[in-house]
Amino acid sequence: MRIPDEQLALFEKRLEAIGVGRRDFLKVVGAMAALGGLGFITRAEAAKPTKPAPGEKLAKEQILKYGGGGWFQQDPASQDFNKDLYCQGVPALWAGLMVFNADFVAVPWMATRVEGNKEGSVWTFAIRKDSRWSDNAPLTARDFEWSWKRQLDPATAAPYASFLYDIKNGEAFNKKQLTDPSQVGVKAKDDWTLEVTLEGPRGYFPVLAAYLAALPAYRPAVEKHGDKWTEAANIVTNGPFTLEAWEHNKQMVLKKNPYYYGVKDVHLSKVIIPIIPLASGALPYENNEIDLTLLAAGDLRRLQADPRASKDVFRFPYPGTWYLLPQVTKPPFDNLKVRKAVAHAIDRENVVKVSQGLAIAAHSMIPPGFPGALDDKKIRDLQRFDRKLAVEMLKGTPFEGGKNWPKITLSMRDEALGSRPLAEAVQAVLLENLNMKTDLEVLEPRVFRERLWKQDLQFVWIRWFMDYPDPHNEYFDTFYGKKTTGKRQAWVNDAFDKELETGRDTRDPKKRMAHYAKAEEILQSDVGYVPVAWVVRYGAAKPWVKGLERNKQGEIVVDGNIYVDMLQHIYIVERA
Repeated sequence: MRIPDEQLALFEKRLEAIGVGRRDFLKVVGAMAALGGLGFITRAEAAKPTKPAPGEKLAKEQILKYGGGGWFQQDPASQDFNKDLYCQGVPALWAGLMVFNADFVAVPWMATRVEGNKEGSVWTFAIRKDSRWSDNAPLTARDFEWSWKRQLDPATAAPYASFLYDIKNGEAFNKKQLTDPSQVGVKAKDDWTLEVTLEGPRGYFPVLAAYLAALPAYRPAVEKHGDKWTEAANIVTNGPFTLEAWEHNKQMVLKKNPYYYGVKDVHLSKVIIPIIPLASGALPYENNEIDLTLLAAGDLRRLQADPRASKDVFRFPYPGTWYLLPQVTKPPFDNLKVRKAVAHAIDRENVVKVSQGLAIAAHSMIPPGFPGALDDKKIRDLQRFDRKLAVEMLKGTPFEGGKNWPKITLSMRDEALGSRPLAEAVQAVLLENLNMKTDLEVLEPRVFRERLWKQDLQFVWIRWFMDYPDPHNEYFDTFYGKKTTGKRQAWVNDAFDKELETGRDTRDPKKRMAHYAKAEEILQSDVGYVPVAWVVRYGAAKPWVKGLERNKQGEIVVDGNIYVDMLQHIYIVERA
């Protein structure tokens, strides 16, 4: 299946209209167009329940207390993802048709089977017949039809209704160009069959059905209580948990949903989530007020230095890449030898030391553990740190011996995330290894973006956080030369673009990955960019917290923007 370029361009315009930055997961459109219908599992996987390991004894009280470090630092606006996907509520209250597993693959959840027609323009979801709401009412295809039409209804004023614009007449209905909801292409054929007719071929649609915006709402509660329907006294949910109590700005308490179809495999009977300001850091964890938390840099160092607490610390995937953009239209970076010298002068292991553990040396665009990741010797050698080689690259240029450098400005956006210390470390290794002095220019985000897109910057320190788990996002959205808007750099390479286009239009996963691997090789060989650091994040879990899922690389995965399936796998063991 080939998704035409004009479709991709249309989706890009829709995303720009939404304007929600990194969290704009709608960019998954581009990736799944590239996958041509792959990237998800259409028949129900045998969900493997989480069971205690041999020798582990379950605690009598299956209660988890978690939060802090970025988890629930503010009171959620509501728990109504169907109306506002960024309400900051608790995803474990809900269950969608699909869900992302620990490897970021969309698998059926409330659906037992997913089938698309030949064109990928009509998708049919078979609904579980054993699925219930927390008041024991059956969860049916009609609930999803009503919920998705509710999101599209202009009266709902859902800020991200465009998420469902792929549905036939969804955009027209949302924009009041037609008023008959029956004309919107989502229909319950019966209680257990949901048929979704789209505006055209959309091979990626089942992946959208795994995201938060596609979660259902409970019609009787919405119609009775309006905006108050997700308060603890009113809420009815369909996920592994329901909301027992919500003391605003203080804490939320979840309890196991007795009518959840997989309830027998859910170990936790209660989950307590205090609202912890970011400034509190890891102190609530260290004081045993919570059992599971995320860690900032200072807290990470302190816990790692403690012989006992260091055993609690774990690293989890957080797909982001810091890199340099040498602008090929501006001296001295219009010279390939200079760009290669810069690439070989970057002592990545030294640079990442300033991150205090929150970055590791990067050798390609895609971080380890994600589809298309490359970290083999061939790729590493393309821009390996080699001071002698870096200096040799300058031979025959006006800058031989590290002399005669023009004024060089390294520009970055003003942000946290450890950006500036990393940039300063890059400046230091360039000065040490190439005698290249750079001035650091820190720009207000709006100004930075405008100048970046005009290719007005000479040398850029920038990062990219993955929007969806596919190499198309890493390469197409950042380096594709034919983009007409939002281009980060002047560098263009026709051979690179061709590999991206072929990868986008190839259905075979292995062949797709081979095209993206070749694209990375071209990108590094021509030094369109210089990868420097991969972002990493850390959490801490008390010894009695078990069941956190691991991906294929063996890394623990915790709730974030894509994977939100953590709580139903956790169990508590007796304390030693």
